[in-house]
Amino acid sequence: MVWPYVLGLLAGGIVYLAGKSIADSWGGIQKENKGKNLAVLGPRDSGKTTLVKFLLNGEISEEYVATAKPEKFSGRKLKLKDLELVINDTIDVPGDIRSHDDWARLYMYADIALYLVDASRIDTGDEKYEATVRGEMRHIGEWFNERKDKPPRFFLVATHCDLIPEYVVLPGARKAEFTDALWGKSVMQDLILYGQGTKNVKCVAGSLKGQNEIERLVGDIFRQVTA
Repeated sequence: MVWPYVLGLLAGGIVYLAGKSIADSWGGIQKENKGKNLAVLGPRDSGKTTLVKFLLNGEISEEYVATAKPEKFSGRKLKLKDLELVINDTIDVPGDIRSHDDWARLYMYADIALYLVDASRIDTGDEKYEATVRGEMRHIGEWFNERKDKPPRFFLVATHCDLIPEYVVLPGARKAEFTDALWGKSVMQDLILYGQGTKNVKCVAGSLKGQNEIERLVGDIFRQVTA
C-alpha cells in the first residue's frame, strides 16, 4: 500500500508544500493530513537544490550550480515504493550567511526541517567547514527555542557519502557501521546537541549521486516522518 504525504518544500534550500487535505491510512486508522511544510537547510554544495529538484521532478542534477537568488518551482507527485509524496510549490534559497534571515523565516513555518551537511568534508576533518556547520546549527538551535512548544520534526542529513572512498567499497551492512561512526565524530555530536539532542534530532546518511541512492535517502527520511 502507498502512504500519501502532502508536502510544501521550503528550500534554502527551502520549499513550500501543502494545500489540500488528504487521508492517511495506517493500520486501519484514518488520520487527516492538511499538508506539511518542509524546510531544507544547509551550507553551499550540501545537496539542497539536488534534493529539492528530485522531489519536484524526479531528476538528478548533473552539475552543481550554486543558487544565487530565490527560485520558484512547481510541484509534482512522487512515488517511492510504499511512500507517496505530493509536492506543491517550492522556493529554493541560497545556502550562505546572507540568506539566514530567509532560513529563519522558513524554519518558523516548517513542520519538518532538514539540515544537510557534506559527510565527505566531515570525514576529512575540514576545520573551516566544521566551523561553518557548527555556526549554522547554533542559529537553528536558537530558532528551536523560539518554537519549543511546537518545534518542527528535525533531521540531520549527511550527504555526499559517495565521495568517501572507504564508504563506497563497503558492503551494505558495513555502510551502516561506517555512518554510525560518522555520527560519533565530535562535530556531528555538536550538531546534534545544538539541535536539542537525540530526542529532537533524527540522523540520516547517504548519497545524492544516483537514482537509487537518492530514493533510498528520501525514503529513509519520510518513512520516519509518516511513522
